[in-house]
Amino acid sequence: MSDEKKQLEQERNELNTLINKGVSFELKDTEFEVEKRFFGLIRRYKPKEVTRTFRIEEMTLATLDRITSELVEIAIDENVMKSADTDSMKMARTLAHKHSLRCARIVAIAVLGEDRLVAKPGKGGIRWIEDTKKLDELTSLFARKIKPSILYKLYVLVNTMGNLGDFMNSIRLISTERTTMPIRIEENNEG
Repeated sequence: MSDEKKQLEQERNELNTLINKGVSFELKDTEFEVEKRFFGLIRRYKPKEVTRTFRIEEMTLATLDRITSELVEIAIDENVMKSADTDSMKMARTLAHKHSLRCARIVAIAVLGEDRLVAKPGKGGIRWIEDTKKLDELTSLFARKIKPSILYKLYVLVNTMGNLGDFMNSIRLISTERTTMPIRIEENNEG
């Protein structure tokens, strides 16, 4: 029993270390340098390969909420996949295309974190609007440059760093620790 407890404690410590330190990964991308000639009238673009470093850190609740809204959209109908009248390879390719872009978007949301929100002044105060241009650019980059096996690993890493297990356990503890719970005066006996 102590070995299992020790192993669980070690796993929890590794998870906390991962969440606190974050994870970095690098991608090679192509950028263009602009070379101007004849007083800027003629421009020449030279491709240049650059290595960009991205970091996934502990996420805020707003980021977790946004990732969850993307995760809810990932749905695979097993009955359609197993039915004899559909071409399963065609369906698998369609789902891979559709959900690989969504997985790239989830990783992009995790990388951007709170930087994906831009503050805009409003009448009642500050409004936070999602920077969809930056998010779409990063999603496109990840879809182009990350291999499916690495994308899957990053996707699993984002789910791990979301730390939803500890969050749900803390919510359960809070709900059982309530001292004032509503007491029903009458039972609803309608059938």
